[in-house]
Amino acid sequence: MNDQASPTATANVSSVSAAPAQQSTGLVDRILNRFTQSQTPFEIVFPDGRRKSFGDGPPSFTLTLRNRQALRAFASMDEGRVGDAYVAGHVDIEGDMLRPFEVRRSMGDRHYAVTLWRFLQPLLFGQVRTNRKAISNHYDIDSQFFLSFLDRDHPMYTQGVYSGPEDTLSAATLRKFDYCYEKLGLKPGDRILEIGPGWGAWFTYASQRGVKCTGLTISKESKAYLERRAAELGQDWTIIDCDFLAYETTEKYDAIVIMGVIEHLPNYGAVCAKFASLVKPGGRIFLDGSACTKKYELSTFMVKYIYGGNHSFLVLHDFLEQMARTRLRVREMHDDRFSYFLTFQQWAKNFDQNRQEVIARFGEFNYRRFRLYLWGAAYEFLSGSLDCYRMIIESPVFPGEDG
Repeated sequence: MNDQASPTATANVSSVSAAPAQQSTGLVDRILNRFTQSQTPFEIVFPDGRRKSFGDGPPSFTLTLRNRQALRAFASMDEGRVGDAYVAGHVDIEGDMLRPFEVRRSMGDRHYAVTLWRFLQPLLFGQVRTNRKAISNHYDIDSQFFLSFLDRDHPMYTQGVYSGPEDTLSAATLRKFDYCYEKLGLKPGDRILEIGPGWGAWFTYASQRGVKCTGLTISKESKAYLERRAAELGQDWTIIDCDFLAYETTEKYDAIVIMGVIEHLPNYGAVCAKFASLVKPGGRIFLDGSACTKKYELSTFMVKYIYGGNHSFLVLHDFLEQMARTRLRVREMHDDRFSYFLTFQQWAKNFDQNRQEVIARFGEFNYRRFRLYLWGAAYEFLSGSLDCYRMIIESPVFPGEDG
């Protein structure tokens, strides 16, 4: 599929044509030299129409560089600048959308001002306010934007549990919900707290089985959507606009569910202490999340266009160390990395299939930034750069204690 250039990008083509020819030639030469040894077969179409293939075999994808801005971005071999160029419409990509990220691995990503600002925000404004701003920037788009790529029947914004690549996303999602319900030991009348209930997929599943659902969200769009959805279904969901770390209640829940939200809560000590204070003795917690081995590791593109603030993939050893300081214990844990690859791949395919509708309603900018994010994340899970863990945590009752 060819992405159409934005009006800004189209206007830039004429201005670039007036640039000194030798400057553009120099940029082209630098690009040719950079990719001469590429192990990934691909093709570049330059602004003057020339085509050049790299690697052995038929091209797996084609990069179309529309103007001098695109040339400068690729000549820099800086993935942040390349991402900027794609989002701005200076670059188009067609073909196998996983393969461009193989080429990206040879690029640098040094943007110190962006990195510094990530960590200054919670110091200047506090973690709760930083979380609220970051969540608003990501989630407070009309819900139909996310529903353009999530599973329509079960709109869950985290991985399903696949038995194999032939599974549908819907089947994988239901398998995950079945696992969650069973392992939490839920029954009709139990009260659960979900942190970040999104578009209500888990709420719908659980409430149909008689479970009483309370959700915490700091996304105004999500809260409004969930309240409409509860009215449509005749459910008495309780939706509270509150950051998890700021939530105070005397109630103890039978279970806590946090699906794909731990990435927004990097202060694991505070998170585990809050878990322990909210779950009943003998109660359980379902937690899953995308993970890596280094805290706060995130590309410049992700920080600028997807998750601002000090978002961090789950660092398992750090989380477990902090949890060990509480009474909580891990009952079981699973590696869902390949399931998250299959989930992101399906989301990306859904998004591309709905391209025209997404651009018409939400603009080229939002389409391009999420397209790169969805395909890029799929590749990161496929390549092993990202992991994903699903776990059941318990607040145990020991002999001699009251349950």
